[in-house]
Amino acid sequence: MKENRDGLDRQEAHIYRNMVKELHQNEQELHVARVEELDKSPDSDIEGAASAKRELVSQGV
Repeated sequence: MKENRDGLDRQEAHIYRNMVKELHQNEQELHVARVEELDKSPDSDIEGAASAKRELVSQGV
């Protein structure tokens, strides 16, 4: 394994930042998809059920 005394070089830092950006974008897209799926679910007609599920999704449960 490479010893890392000086931190990441420019290229490695750039790649790392892009990976983190992509991870955050993917997490956001998953969150939006889950909320949309909850809105389409048949039990969303029950008052409060969809909002309760949405709250769990936003908490990452």
